[in-house]
Amino acid sequence: MPPRGDLAGQCPNCGMPRSMWARTWKSFQNSEGRSEVCSFHCLADIAVKTGEDPKDVLLALYMEPDKMVPQEKAFLVVGSKAKGTMTTVSKIAFASKEEGLKFSEACGGKLQTFSQALQLAKEDLSKENNMIAGIRIKSGKIVQPADNQEYCSVCGMFPARYPQSKCQLTLMDKKVYHFCSTRCLFKFLATPPSTTRKDVESALMWVTDYPTTSWIGARTAYYVVGSGVQGPMGHEAFAFDKKVEAQRFAKEEGGQVLTFREMSTEKIEPKE
Repeated sequence: MPPRGDLAGQCPNCGMPRSMWARTWKSFQNSEGRSEVCSFHCLADIAVKTGEDPKDVLLALYMEPDKMVPQEKAFLVVGSKAKGTMTTVSKIAFASKEEGLKFSEACGGKLQTFSQALQLAKEDLSKENNMIAGIRIKSGKIVQPADNQEYCSVCGMFPARYPQSKCQLTLMDKKVYHFCSTRCLFKFLATPPSTTRKDVESALMWVTDYPTTSWIGARTAYYVVGSGVQGPMGHEAFAFDKKVEAQRFAKEEGGQVLTFREMSTEKIEPKE
């Protein structure tokens, strides 16, 4: 079974479930197709990763989350007392200016356009990503592998020894599968244990950004396959947080840039 890209009801960028953050859900289009995210934070994050702003955005209405409004018709209340999603500065959508002003009068915040809210999310992105990374490690959503303790679930090597290639899956029950490389990760995804197949499909999935060694979401990363650079297991799919950095690496070292949806073990392992 090939790995899946977007998960139904789950933000592909951070793994947040729609059931929890329906009020700030977004649907959008870019050159890679149509997708959904949980927040302005993740929308801005994907815009920076891809190098292109989202188009044809639909925003869930805060008071009626089962309904969505086009970006040009949305009125955003920014910075109210309402809890933000992936941010300390909430950005929530209303279908009319009157509704937005009424909410702002009661709960604070400032009325802004979609473009203004997205720009603010971009400006706060670096600070918020650092904050979120710390929370993920503290909460156990990401577990730093310890040398001589955590083994690769496929080959048995120690992921801690490969800071530019290590990966992991975190199941909803916090069981963690560690991997030394994306080669082992995608091999595991292709044939997960039958007892955990369903859980693996909805797991939080993390890979390492090759230039910075920071943990990033696997489903929105870019992968360079077929380069002249070797990984822990030889041929490797090197992960990048930003598309432009993956393209630069491929230009310098050879290979091609693929999205998560395009990845498979066959793309990593050369044909005999």
